[in-house]
Amino acid sequence: MKSVALNTNWDITAGDEQYVCDLPHDVTSGAARDYSCAYGQLNGYIPAARAVFAKSLPQVKHGAARLVVSGACGYGDVFVNDEKVGTLVGYAPTTFYIDDMLTGANNSLRIQLFNTPGMTDKYMGLGIAGGVKLVVLDEEWDFDYNDPIFVKTVTVGDRTYADVNVSVFNNGKQPLKLVLDCTALNARGKRAGKKQRKLYLRAGQTKPFSVKVRINNPYEWSPDDPYMYTMAVKLSSQDGVEREDSVRFGIVSRALNQTRGLYINNRNTLLRGAYISHADAALGCASVYSNEKRRLEALKEIGYNAVHFVGCPTDAALDACDDVGMFAFVDLAAQLVAPKAPISVLTENIAPTEKVWALRNHPSVTLYGIADDVPECYGRNDGHEIIDVMASYIREFDDTRPITVSAHEFVPTAKEMEAAGFRKVHYENDTAAINAAREKNLFDQLTAGAFDRVDICGFNYLYPMYETEKLKRDRLIVGARTSSERAFESLDATEKNGRVIGDFNDCGIDYPGGGKLNEIYTTLGDIDAICCEKPQAMYKRILLGARNIAYITSVDPDSGDNVNMWNWPRYLGQKIKVQVYTSGDVVALYLDGRLVGRKLAGKVNKHIATFDVDYYPGTLEAVAYFKGVECARGRLKSAGSPKVLRLSAYEKNLSVSRGDLGFVTAEVCDRDGELVPYAMRTLGVTVTGGELVSFINADPMLRKSEFDSCPAYGGRALAVIRPDPAENKVVVKITGDGLLSSKISFKIKN
Repeated sequence: MKSVALNTNWDITAGDEQYVCDLPHDVTSGAARDYSCAYGQLNGYIPAARAVFAKSLPQVKHGAARLVVSGACGYGDVFVNDEKVGTLVGYAPTTFYIDDMLTGANNSLRIQLFNTPGMTDKYMGLGIAGGVKLVVLDEEWDFDYNDPIFVKTVTVGDRTYADVNVSVFNNGKQPLKLVLDCTALNARGKRAGKKQRKLYLRAGQTKPFSVKVRINNPYEWSPDDPYMYTMAVKLSSQDGVEREDSVRFGIVSRALNQTRGLYINNRNTLLRGAYISHADAALGCASVYSNEKRRLEALKEIGYNAVHFVGCPTDAALDACDDVGMFAFVDLAAQLVAPKAPISVLTENIAPTEKVWALRNHPSVTLYGIADDVPECYGRNDGHEIIDVMASYIREFDDTRPITVSAHEFVPTAKEMEAAGFRKVHYENDTAAINAAREKNLFDQLTAGAFDRVDICGFNYLYPMYETEKLKRDRLIVGARTSSERAFESLDATEKNGRVIGDFNDCGIDYPGGGKLNEIYTTLGDIDAICCEKPQAMYKRILLGARNIAYITSVDPDSGDNVNMWNWPRYLGQKIKVQVYTSGDVVALYLDGRLVGRKLAGKVNKHIATFDVDYYPGTLEAVAYFKGVECARGRLKSAGSPKVLRLSAYEKNLSVSRGDLGFVTAEVCDRDGELVPYAMRTLGVTVTGGELVSFINADPMLRKSEFDSCPAYGGRALAVIRPDPAENKVVVKITGDGLLSSKISFKIKN
């Protein structure tokens, strides 16, 4: 088997614009918004668009050829040599069989994509978020691409084994004898185990084989130590011909206990996670390893140990989960039959086969979801039968992980109400209908047929039901979606109920699309669009177990939002509400050394101490006490006039071979180095030794007229840089009106 990446030098046509670009690429990232387009707010006001991606393909004289497209954004058709070979209808990897189509010297590939805002309730982009590869198999014998390598790990006593499952075909006219070598390599590339097996295949036979490789000095994969191995697999014939392949894997075990929940590596584990969109404010839907790693590390820093994806992520996102050490809960489909968007051009491909193949070798993948929040859980559209079939398919391809499907309280239909024995089936509003349904536990009755077919029940925004569910049924629950506004209540209910294996906040990071009117980003995340923590992230740290925190916020008198700012000149001498997030139980607040007051915090007040303070510029200081002993201090100072720019970089060593991007955060500061959160200065950027990819801020109503300039928002902006492979250093200079300019450099590694 030979795999060739086809990610460079694509000819892209989008409207009247033509250019050459590498993958991954999202045509609509940074595109002009149309605030009048129908359903535009779903996708951040990106209007309907079309694009064509084209490139040449190499000649394949002999053998079977497969074209694999990963992360298709939008919908469209795929053409090889101007002949249509299939359709792209989803983000998951899609394989096209193009045997005998590349025998000529000149071959072409063309992918025609389109989107409209009404297709989905999430920003979907337009392009290819993952990549494209060509897989060529020998026509006589090779690994079977229809059953890719799968490595299961098992521990028996003090020994750990990797079960390598491969499938091999023999299309020849004679029986075939082969030798299968499986070699496990540790994180340093040293051999950690090896096993050899002789194979025999009859003519025309395709057969699965399994090899048990003992791992020497095994290291388990865990969030604290995300240790990864590589399994190198080689087939050798008697005449010395070889076929090679390899996969990464981790040593991890998973088990369910009906009273205590989820066990990972024999340790009871509670998943504390957040939903993360495939789309990013800076790059759109383009999935780059360095950016995926940056986002995951920001969530892990808060205290999350898991993320929730809707739709199969790209290899870059999954590899980042493996390397950072984040459990992944993956809903294989966003919908089953009923569309979620106002219109539905094409139904998403819900076949689980290739999605499970893409996921099952990643140790971070902990929980399969059939679909996210679907009405088919109520039995609509033959939903229970569909869920049963989907669960059976998943278990056939991977029986090592539990399966769930999620739902919230949908508004019952008149037919459902009538079947339940209600005399009145029409109500004046949806709330009245749901309240009536609760009287007869209609949610429980209608979802039983779905939840009985999976291992774990997915509850969306239903944390008040955890306690009653424990009394009614012997089943496990996952809070597949919980509201950030009710984070304290949902996490508290989760921790009190051993049958609940995890809680997933409905938004971890702000992403394009899905916002309110005229907002291009949703603003519900703990982390903003440029990957900086909001005040609520500090609150989440406390809820997720952090200690020794006293974080001061003031409530904006105009918007009501909590902000980390003490600059309110319009309200001089007036009362400003100040809230201190703390792990302590009592907080003393001081303004310029004078005691403002003492307030209770602790669990009884949801870890928040609230004060009304007469505003005068100066320094607020909070001292938190736990059982009478000081446990934390926090400080919030009024910022002065903007004077300088402070630059910081996520990672200053960039690998060209891995496709790394540079991320520069610019902060507007006063002469003392304090962030000036009200600063709105326009910033400009110049790049030497690379190119500017994006320059944005976290303003959900961002308006930009120039590509290389951007106003600060909350005192910050983000520049994304792509290094030039021909250079060994990138220098980024950022300037601002009335500010001292600043530079930062990156090293380029080829």
